Amino acid sequence: MFLGPIHLPESELSDVGKGSNQNKQETHKREFMAILLAILDFLFGCHHVHLSRVFTLQGETYRVCCGCGAKFAYSLETMSIERRLPSTPALTRFRIA
Repeated sequence: MFLGPIHLPESELSDVGKGSNQNKQETHKREFMAILLAILDFLFGCHHVHLSRVFTLQGETYRVCCGCGAKFAYSLETMSIERRLPSTPALTRFRIA
């Protein structure tokens, strides 16, 4: 795939040395990577078919995927999954005594 040269407007050419254009490029690159990762995760990632029973620990109600370990917030009022909970870092998950 060939990409042609990028032409910047003259107003942005004066800002190149100031770093604002670089910040915009970094933001666009991160957004693109987030979308690409979401697509790849959808195609090749876990589809969370095998979920555990409902747990309520420390005031948090959730279900866990038995395949990948992802946690999902669970509502007892609607009896359904609300959202995916952020994963904990590996260093805090495994505590070595």
